[in-house]
This record gives sequence, structure tokens and C-alpha cells, in this order.
Amino acid sequence: MQGQYGQPVKGVKWQAGSSASRGEAVISARGLEGGGIYTVSAAVRDGADLSVDLLPDLSAAEISKRLSRPRGKASLANHLRRSLKLGAARTALLQEFGRPLPQHPEDLAALIKALPVNHAGLRPMDEAISTAGGLSWAELTPDLMLAKRPGTFCAGEMLDWEAPTGGYLLTGCFATGRWAGQGAARYLAAQ
Repeated sequence: MQGQYGQPVKGVKWQAGSSASRGEAVISARGLEGGGIYTVSAAVRDGADLSVDLLPDLSAAEISKRLSRPRGKASLANHLRRSLKLGAARTALLQEFGRPLPQHPEDLAALIKALPVNHAGLRPMDEAISTAGGLSWAELTPDLMLAKRPGTFCAGEMLDWEAPTGGYLLTGCFATGRWAGQGAARYLAAQ
């Protein structure tokens, strides 16, 4: 996949346990990263297997039908490109995690619909931009004030949330900061 580093993987569906995401990811030297992966990372962290549906808008039957068309002298890679329009990044994932590729169209279609993404786990904690965990929602009032410490408000990564945005989580921090700030203003006005 080295030739695809930095390329986005779009138009796929990531699955880990009961969590699913239609978000995209980027192929990097360290693996796969991005919003689509972040959304299912809690399930992966809890031990669920990660898989990707490379063509979520097509049924396995339709994929099999397209793969059953005569390919002539075309290589399997060219046949996949022409019949399914997978693109380079999705084809790289298929080649990386699906080899040896099944020759029967139905088996290959099933693999494309649920490609297991074998991995060595998540990156180490010391490399994380942000982590899950924090204050339990049960400990907070609806205004993000600590129930046991009136007048203390919490926002951003202090909260226990799985941020689906990925990145630096600034939008989530700004939004919960505003939420907590408005709560603090109401609290002070009531004093």
C-alpha cells in the first residue's frame, strides 16, 4: 500500500462490532486514520474485528454479476477497475487485506462486502492527539456542571465522549465550551 500513502479511502463503510461508519480514512505509513475509523475505534479498542465494505451502495449479487462479465485478456486488477470502479485506494486495501483473492465472482463479491482489516491495534497512547474517557455524563448536570461540585463546569476532552470528528477535536471543544459557559452564566444569574 506504500504507493497509496496519503490517499483518501472514500465511499466505503467501516464496521466494528455493532458500530458502523460511512466516513472516509486516509492510508498512511502508520495504517488507516480518519473520521471513518475514529467512529468505530471504541469497538476496535474493545476487541471487535474491523472490516470494510468497499462498495456499500452495491449488493453482493450486483458485484458478483459485474465480476462475472468476461474479462478477456485483462488482468484481475484491470477487471476490478473496469467492472467495479474501485479506484486505486480501495483496490490497494483489497490487495493488502484480501490476498489471495478468490477467483469465483461470488466469493470475491463477499470479500469486497466484508473485507477483514487485520491490524496490530491502535497507536500507542503517547502518540494520541486525544483519547476516550473523562468525566462520566452521569456526574454532570444538563448544563455540564459537576453535580457534586456546584459551580464547576466541564467541557471538551474533560468529558467522556467518542468524538466522531477526529483531528484535534476543536469543534467539539468549542461547542461544549459554549454549552458549559451558558450553563455557568445561568448558574451565576440564579445565585
